[in-house]
Amino acid sequence: KIPNALWANLIQERLSNVDCIKQGWILEGFPENQEQAWMLQSSGIFPRHVGKQSKVFLNHVFLLEVFHTTFDWPSDPVVQERLVKPEDLSEQEVSKKLLEYHRNFPEIFHIYRKILKSINADQPSVDV
Repeated sequence: KIPNALWANLIQERLSNVDCIKQGWILEGFPENQEQAWMLQSSGIFPRHVGKQSKVFLNHVFLLEVFHTTFDWPSDPVVQERLVKPEDLSEQEVSKKLLEYHRNFPEIFHIYRKILKSINADQPSVDV
């Protein structure tokens, strides 16, 4: 497990690169808790929008693409055969992460309440 302070430093360093400054950035799965949110703010990292979402993905090993199990399923049978579930996404692990997320979200919501966007990711990716 990476300490929160190290996460904040790594993210701050990456977001200071020219591509992030010019094109913007997205943090997925971070912050996970109130402490991480405060550390981002104390590092000068203030997102313009914060979204709440959950989704289920499978990866295509060779194409390095990500597919949603319901709404973004590949039409090519060859690609379908090559799909693999990421190792860290067992049903138990996803359940554990979702439970932790729902426990921590009210604290994160409080910090970002003025910029929070609720996104229903349980729909076609075009709509998301």
